[in-house]
Amino acid sequence: MIKIPHEPNATLNGMEKVMYAKNDQGEFERYNYGSSVEEFATQVAVEEYETLKQECLVRIKQGLSSPIEYFMYDHRMDLPTLASAVGMFQWRVKRHLKMRVFQKMSDALLLRYADVFSIDLFYLKDFR
Repeated sequence: MIKIPHEPNATLNGMEKVMYAKNDQGEFERYNYGSSVEEFATQVAVEEYETLKQECLVRIKQGLSSPIEYFMYDHRMDLPTLASAVGMFQWRVKRHLKMRVFQKMSDALLLRYADVFSIDLFYLKDFR
């Protein structure tokens, strides 16, 4: 018999994840599961993104980081994920995370980021 964890996971808001495993007859079957280890890992990741967001706000006030970096963390993305989402090379997106580069970007380019973040272009440009 397969041992599948059925522990509560508060990060799923009462829902359960699904996994597929072979049953005793060797056929794949769908099983609901929950894992406190997975819950812990999710909570640590969420807390890390919150920390990165708060640190980014300080850098924005100092004129170092751009709002793109803030929204990247707010949407729990890293550089490779954001680069893929906007369809650009990572080195280019990394430049856009700097305020001095951000301030020179065209509306068309900023709109690509705004679309990925599902925010209005004005909100991205006038971030406070």
